Amino acid sequence: MARPATGQTPVKTFRPPAPLWKEVEEIAAAEGRKNSELIIEALHDLVRKKRRERPASSEEKTA
Repeated sequence: MARPATGQTPVKTFRPPAPLWKEVEEIAAAEGRKNSELIIEALHDLVRKKRRERPASSEEKTA
């Protein structure tokens, strides 16, 4: 039987390299933030960067 909805964002898991995770923990602690907040911010930054790098679609070029 499935768990009931909690109204929260579904949990995602991944396995970062230990040295990278240590840096995340250090930065988050220094800024008084949660590790997850730092990771979410980094993912937003990455997605924005990748969107800017994408070549314009043919529709955008003709507009």
